[in-house]
Amino acid sequence: MSFELEHILLVSVIYLAILFLCAWATDREIIPRKVVHHPATYVLSLGIYASSWAYYGSIGVAHDDGYVFLGFYFGLSGAFLLAPVLLIPILRITSTYQLSSLADVLAFRFRSPVAGTLSTLLLLFITFPLLALQIQAVADSVYLLSDEASPEILAFGFCIMVTLLTMMFGTRHLASRHQHDGLVVAIAFESLLKLLIMALLGGVVIFQVFGGFSGLNSWLEANSEVIIGMNSHLEDGPWRTTLLMFFASAVVMPHMFHMTFAENRDIKMLFTASWGLPFFLLLLSVSTPLILWAGLKIGSQYPPEYFPLAIGHALDSRWLTIIAYIGGLSAASGLFIVTSLSLSSMLLNHVILPLHQAKEPAQVQKNIYRWLTNIKRLIITTLILTTYGFYRLLHNEVDMYSLSIVAYVGALQLLPGTLSTLYWGKANHKGLILGILTGTTVWFFTLMLPLTMGLEIFPIRSVNFGTITNDGWYIAAASSLVVNVLVFYLVSSFTRMSDEESSAAAACLVREVSQQPYKIPKARSSYEFQEMLSAPLGPVAAQTEINKALTDLNMRPDDNRPHSLRRLRDRIEKNLSGLMGPTIAHEIVDSFLPLDVENDYVPKDIHFMESRLEAYHSKLTGLAGELDSLRRYHRDTLNSLPMAVCSIDNSATDPLNSSGEVMLWNQAMTALTGICAEDVLGMPLKTIPAPWNQILSDFIHLPESHLTKHRIEMNGATHYFNLHKASIQAPVSGTGGNQVMLLEDQTETQMLEEQLFHSERLASIGQLAAGVAHEIGNPITGIDCLAQEMGALSSDPDIQQSSRQILEQTKRVSRIVQTLVSYAHSGQKGGNQRRDNSETSSLAEPVEVSSTIQEAISLLQLSHKNSNIVFRNLCSDGLCVSGNSQKLQQVFINLLKNAADASDLDGVVSVSTTANQHTVTIRVEDQGHGIPKTIQEKLFEPFFTTKEAGKGTGLGLALTWNIVEEHFGSIQVVSPLDSVTGRGSCFIISLPRHESESVFVEQPLEFQGDMA
Repeated sequence: MSFELEHILLVSVIYLAILFLCAWATDREIIPRKVVHHPATYVLSLGIYASSWAYYGSIGVAHDDGYVFLGFYFGLSGAFLLAPVLLIPILRITSTYQLSSLADVLAFRFRSPVAGTLSTLLLLFITFPLLALQIQAVADSVYLLSDEASPEILAFGFCIMVTLLTMMFGTRHLASRHQHDGLVVAIAFESLLKLLIMALLGGVVIFQVFGGFSGLNSWLEANSEVIIGMNSHLEDGPWRTTLLMFFASAVVMPHMFHMTFAENRDIKMLFTASWGLPFFLLLLSVSTPLILWAGLKIGSQYPPEYFPLAIGHALDSRWLTIIAYIGGLSAASGLFIVTSLSLSSMLLNHVILPLHQAKEPAQVQKNIYRWLTNIKRLIITTLILTTYGFYRLLHNEVDMYSLSIVAYVGALQLLPGTLSTLYWGKANHKGLILGILTGTTVWFFTLMLPLTMGLEIFPIRSVNFGTITNDGWYIAAASSLVVNVLVFYLVSSFTRMSDEESSAAAACLVREVSQQPYKIPKARSSYEFQEMLSAPLGPVAAQTEINKALTDLNMRPDDNRPHSLRRLRDRIEKNLSGLMGPTIAHEIVDSFLPLDVENDYVPKDIHFMESRLEAYHSKLTGLAGELDSLRRYHRDTLNSLPMAVCSIDNSATDPLNSSGEVMLWNQAMTALTGICAEDVLGMPLKTIPAPWNQILSDFIHLPESHLTKHRIEMNGATHYFNLHKASIQAPVSGTGGNQVMLLEDQTETQMLEEQLFHSERLASIGQLAAGVAHEIGNPITGIDCLAQEMGALSSDPDIQQSSRQILEQTKRVSRIVQTLVSYAHSGQKGGNQRRDNSETSSLAEPVEVSSTIQEAISLLQLSHKNSNIVFRNLCSDGLCVSGNSQKLQQVFINLLKNAADASDLDGVVSVSTTANQHTVTIRVEDQGHGIPKTIQEKLFEPFFTTKEAGKGTGLGLALTWNIVEEHFGSIQVVSPLDSVTGRGSCFIISLPRHESESVFVEQPLEFQGDMA
C-alpha cells in the first residue's frame, strides 16, 4: 500500500495549519480563557517531551533492550515528582527575574556573560542531534509511505514548513515578553492528539491484530522469549545512567525548560504537573510494547521504530496509516517548533546582542522591538537550515537511538550548574565554565565526534551503537559528568567570587527572603530614568519600558521614595532581561542607571518586607510560622494603637542630614495628620506634607525627650500636642539611633480647661452681680421714700409729676433687681442640701409660658449686646405647663441667648406656641446663619460649642436638654429653615400641659408686639 506524495504533503500542511489555527483562536480569545489557563492544558503542553524518540524510537529500544525504554519516562517523572525541591525553586527564579532559558538562569546566577554564551552554544550543539532525529523521523516515515522522493528532499520540505510555523508562533507579536498562550494550547492539542493516536493504535493492536486480550495472552505464551528478553536487560544495562540522563532533561533541554518555566508563572500549575505529567507519560507508554508485539506478530519488514506505520499497512487500512503518520508528525513538529523558538531567544540574548553591543555600543535602534523581532526570525531560519545541514552530514546512516543518546548526554553537562544554582552558594563562574568545558570536551571526543566523523580517538570510550547492553556510551556519559563535577568543585572551592556574584547567588538559593543591597539609584525620579534609558534604547522604547515597569509595580510616576526607585530599577532590569537576556539587561541598567555608591547606608524598606512576608505567610510552618504570627501580632498592635506613633530611621538624627526616612506610620497617625501611610512610608522626612515635616524634624533634633502642651499653629487655628520620643536599635541594620515618636493631641483638653476656667470666672461674676443687686435695694428704697415724701410735701404740679416719674423708675429698677436676684438663686433651695420632696413637687406646679418667656426676654435685654435684637413674644396667653418656673426660665434664656448670638444686627427672634389636650409646643426661631447637619447631633453634648474659646462654655444646651428631660418633655432642632439660603434655625420644645386645664381650646397665634 503506497500513498501519493501530494496527498501526504497535503495532510501535513492541513495538520500544521490546524496547529496554527489553535494558536490564532487562542490569541483572539475564541477559545475560552478558562480552557487556556486550565491546569490540564499546561500538563498536556509538557507532553512536548514525547517527541519522535518517544513515538518511534522507544519502540526500537523496546525491541532491542526491553523495558529499558521505560527509563525515558521514569527519569522525567522523577524530576516532576521532586518539583518542590527542584522545579518550583527554578520557577521562582525565572518568574521573579524574567528569565526564559537555562542560559539566562546561569548568566544571572553567575553574573557571567561567558557562562550564558557557553551554555547557549552547548545547548545548540546538543540539540543538533535531537532536531536531526525529528527530521529523520518525518522524512523516513514519508519515504516509507510514498517511495516517490528521496528522504533528503522530504526533510528539506519539512524544515521549510516548520520554519514558517515557528516564526508565526514565536514572532507574530513584536518582542513579546509574555507567555505564548497560543503556543501552549497548540502544543497541548498536539500532545492530546499523540495520546489519542497511541491509545487508538493500542486498541487496534489488541482487538484487530490479536483478536482481543485472550489472543494477546495466547501469543505471549507462545512467544515467551519475548517477555524474557524484555526483562533480561534490566539486570545488566546502564539503568541508573539512563534515569539520570532523562532526569536532567526536565530542566536542561531547551524545549522542556521553555514549556515548564518560560510559559508558566503559576506554582499551582507546577504542583498539578508534578503528578499529571507522570500520569500522561504512563498512559502514553502503555501502547509501546503492544505496538512492538503487533509488529513482531505480523512480521513487518519496517524497522521496529516505524511499527506504528506498519500496523495500518498490514491491516490494509489507509486511514489508520495516515493517523499513525500524523501522530509521528505531531511529535516531531511540536519539539522542533519549541526547541527552535527557545534556541533563537538564547542565541539572540547571549551571542548576537553581546556581539552587536560590542561592535556598535552607542547605536540606538529607531525601533528596537521590530529590530529584535527581525533578528529573531533570521536566527530561526538559520538555525533550522543549519540543523538540516547537520542531518545531511550524517548521510541518514545513524539511527534514532544514537542521536538521542548523544543529545541527552551532552545536556547532562549543564546539570551540575543548574543544581548549584539552587543549593550551592559558593559555586562561582570560573568553576562552572571550566567544568562545562572539560565535561563537554570528553562528551565531544567520545560521543559527538564518533557520531559525525566515524573517528575513535578513545577506544575505551568509543561507541559502537548496537544494543544498550553492548555499547560503552554510558561509560562516556559517566566520565564526562564526573570530570565536569570534579573540576567545577575544585575551581569553585579555591577561587573567590565577586560581591555582585555573591548577591546573585543569595537571590537564587532555596530560601524565603534574600539579602538585597542597600544602595539606591542616582536618578531621583522615573522621569530621570526615562531620560537616562533613552541613550541605549531610544526615547520611544525608554518610555515604553518605564511605563511597563510602573504598571507592573502599580507605582505612580511621581513616586520618588528611595526604595520605590530601587524597585523600579530592579523591575526595569527584569523586564529588559525578558527582552534581551540578563547579560545585556544588566549591562544597560548598570551603565545607564547607576547606583549611588557615595550613600553608604540606606535602610531597608520595612513596608516592602512586610508585603514579601505576607506573600509567604501561608507557607510558613513550625517555628517560622510561630515567629510570623508573633510579628503579625506586634505589627497589628502598633498599627491599631490609639496613640499616634511614627518611626524615623537613624539618618534623621544627624543635624546635617534631613533625609531620614519614615519607617512606621500607624492608623492613629493617619487620623491625626490626615496623611495616608502609603504616601509617606519610605519617604524622606523632609518631603512629607507641612507642617508635620517641620514639627517632627525639629523635635528629633531637640535634646528633650518630652514636650508637654507644645503649641502649634495649623490652618489658622491653635493646636496643642504632647510629644515623646525614644531611640531604638534598628532591627535591619544593627545600628542605634532610630527614632520612635508618639504624639498626643491635647487641643480638646486644653480648650476644655480654658472653658472651665472661664465658666468658673463667670460663676464668680454672677455671684458678685447677685450680691451687688441685693445691695442696690437699700439706696433704691431710700430714693423711693424721698420721692414719696417730696410728692406729699409739695402741691406743685411739676414736683408731683417728677415724684411720680421717680417712683415709676425706682419700681422698674426694683423689678429688674428682683428678677436678677431670683434668677441667681434659682434651684438653690436649702443651699447645698439635697432636693427634698417640696422641690420635687415643684416640678408639677403650673408655669404660665408667655409670662415666663417675657421675663427671660427682659433679662436678656439688660445686656447691651442684645439691644439691637428684636424679640417677638408670640405665645398665647394663659397656656400653662407643669414644671419648675425657675428652671424653665433658664431653658428659655439659653435658647433665646443662642438665637440672639446666631442672628445678625437688627435680627428677629420669635417665640410661638401651639397646644393640644396634653402637650404645649414652644418654637424658638431665628433668622441666623443656620446649624450644619454635621454638628446637629452634637449640639446637646456637654462642652460642645462652635464659639471661640472664652465666648462659650458648651454647657448651655446640655443643661437645657437635661431640664427638658427632667420635665418629661422633648427638644429638637430644625435647620436650616430656608433651604435656598441655608439660613434660620428653630428649636422645638414639647412640655406636658398642666392638668388643671381640663378644657382644650386650640390657641391661635397672636401678635403681641415687639419687645425691643
